[in-house]
Amino acid sequence: MKKIFIFVLLLSATFVSKAQSGLFVGGSAGFGFRNYFSVSAEVRVGYEFTDWFALGSGLGAVVFVGRDDFFAVTGIAEPFARFCVWHNESIYLDLHVLGGIEFTDKLQFCQIGVRPSLRFRVSDNVDIAADLIVLGAQYIPESGWRPSLSFSSLNGGVRLAYHF
Repeated sequence: MKKIFIFVLLLSATFVSKAQSGLFVGGSAGFGFRNYFSVSAEVRVGYEFTDWFALGSGLGAVVFVGRDDFFAVTGIAEPFARFCVWHNESIYLDLHVLGGIEFTDKLQFCQIGVRPSLRFRVSDNVDIAADLIVLGAQYIPESGWRPSLSFSSLNGGVRLAYHF
């Protein structure tokens, strides 16, 4: 598990060290309600090679609070490749090929799949993106791999990105 986390961290650091015009840094924050309350935050770093292709990784955490003094914190790592399917001057339809893990001291959840998203370029340096669904496969240690269709990613929601 530590090797995967270090690999994702080094991958992110590689993109930061390039510091050319295609570098982007962003993130997201969110909250959710189910049988518990959750708060999440993620930082994303990547490199946009062209308007049509980018590589990056997200690192973050989710805090869960529930009944009967339930409290848990999990880490998130989500490397991705982003392919632009269509765009005009300010609206982009992207397809992310992603892998993601959620972990504490051991693996909690793993996901691979594709996620379409809508991205709106507010200015030359700022994008706002919204995730739609994830179609792929999930791995849960107790039950193994299974196909999945979900309406959010590990962190999900709306993201903000700044391009250097």
